Amino acid sequence: MRLRSPFFLLMILGFLALFFLNTWQGFRYQELEREVEKLELEQKNWLEKNKKVIAALAVLSSPQRVKSLAVAELGLEPLKAQDVIQIELEDGELD
Repeated sequence: MRLRSPFFLLMILGFLALFFLNTWQGFRYQELEREVEKLELEQKNWLEKNKKVIAALAVLSSPQRVKSLAVAELGLEPLKAQDVIQIELEDGELD
């Protein structure tokens, strides 16, 4: 009977240790699952913001908008053909 007592005690301690580790692992799993959900939501929000920024960039950089701003706010006018001066250089004239 004396020989079985330490073995029985060791088995109970082993069972309790495994039970504790299983519980701890479950808790850790739930914690990581919540963190993953939070990061996925953050990623989704960033993707939506990125889509909005790309759409705004497309609108703001459209040629029609740039032309209307140039005419209305800067007073620029489209260039006429007679206002263009072309300069032709011979080889070596740039040196």
